[in-house]
Amino acid sequence: MSEDKSCCGTSAKESCCESSCCGPSSATSIEEAVKESYGKRWASIKATTAAQPNSQASMQPAHEALLEELKPHEGMTVLDIGSGSGETVLAIAERVGSKGKAVGIDFSPDGIELARENAKKRGLEGIAEFHQAHAVELPFPDNSFDAVVSECVVCLIQDKQKALNEKARVLKSGGRVIMHDVITWAPMPRAMREDKGLYCGCVGGAVSLNEYVEMMTKAGLTDIKTVDFTQGAKRMLSLDSVAKALKKTKTKAAREIVDFVNKGGIGYALLIGTKK
Repeated sequence: MSEDKSCCGTSAKESCCESSCCGPSSATSIEEAVKESYGKRWASIKATTAAQPNSQASMQPAHEALLEELKPHEGMTVLDIGSGSGETVLAIAERVGSKGKAVGIDFSPDGIELARENAKKRGLEGIAEFHQAHAVELPFPDNSFDAVVSECVVCLIQDKQKALNEKARVLKSGGRVIMHDVITWAPMPRAMREDKGLYCGCVGGAVSLNEYVEMMTKAGLTDIKTVDFTQGAKRMLSLDSVAKALKKTKTKAAREIVDFVNKGGIGYALLIGTKK
């Protein structure tokens, strides 16, 4: 993925767990740590370059599969949750045209500012729009969008059910939620789930594919389809680096995390559901 999305949306040159997302934090909660790390991320991008390349190298197959499922066309209305610097929104805006709308929301004011700057540079201000908001409280009426997408974002949200409920709420009848995200293939060690660095590094907040399907069903989505993209996840999330770093510590918690990673506990998937 490109640098427009979450930590999992880093380029091939900067893997998720090697980025600033996993750096030291003074935050007292996981949610605060996530907000802090991504605020720093977008501020850093704004300060260092005028135009970020859209490499999307790490999870390109999942990103392309999402767009293929979405099939954005003229007049379509699409919401991207966790839009970052807005690259996916802008790509969609180019396809939906002046009769459609591509909307992005992000909790970071720096991300929103960067996305609006990018929209202006590409002449898409009238089609693409960006709002600062949280995924669990979307600022839109019911039945507003033809499709709602997200890319490696739900893993960063603690109340995943509420986030999925909100996706379904703002979706029109017959519309679809299309998302790709980190998943687990085995029960995650408690120490891993409670580690702020690993959580804001896309790993600690992951849940199983079955849990996602159950939550999407509870949110009112049907015809749920999943596609496994685990093969690219290990490189994307730099899990080898995580294991190598933790091997230097001798605690029981560190050993449990290393074992979980080495046994293939982390995966990646595309999920699609349709609103009744």
